[in-house]
Amino acid sequence: MPEWLLAVAAVAAAYLLGSFPAGYLLGRLRGINMLEQGSGRTGGTNVLRSAGPVAALVTGVLDVGKGALAVWLASQMTDYTAVQVLAGAAAILGHNHSIFLQFRGGAGVGTSLGALGAIYLPAALGLLVLLLLVIAITRYASIGSLTVITLMPVVLLVLALTGVLSLAYVSYGLLAWALIVYAHRPNIRRLIAGTERRLGGSKHTPS
Repeated sequence: MPEWLLAVAAVAAAYLLGSFPAGYLLGRLRGINMLEQGSGRTGGTNVLRSAGPVAALVTGVLDVGKGALAVWLASQMTDYTAVQVLAGAAAILGHNHSIFLQFRGGAGVGTSLGALGAIYLPAALGLLVLLLLVIAITRYASIGSLTVITLMPVVLLVLALTGVLSLAYVSYGLLAWALIVYAHRPNIRRLIAGTERRLGGSKHTPS
């Protein structure tokens, strides 16, 4: 098979993997339509609020896993770093705009960390710890997500400048940042207005 066709297939497969609606399906198992609950998203935060911690944990693991699998599969299909970069971005795009949910989905943070894990696991683990710390301190999932995704391209740039990774991987961090900040536009507006809901906060009380 021609190399270019393998590259196209790898990116398409990454999008389909990203589109797998783990949170939506787990909600359905509980009789809950995640698209009609809370934020209407299928990621771990909305699943936690709507279906409980066990479903949220499983959702998080699956969302991370599909990002990692997308990049790993791309690395097996072609040696081009650019294809891995595009596969990671395609997995996030699929998660946020799933073809199986009429192009709705989550916000992509877990999937972005999974893809980063396939690129360089220590960086992904470090950012995951930071994500959990920021959420624990602020009780805002959105602040944790925006902090981590903003630092991701910076971390990749440092790794590139120190010779750990190819400079091309910085473009993955930038693409992930753009996709996830775009998905968080409603959260950013609520944070500015002071109405963003904290984890564990009342649905009716601005936070």
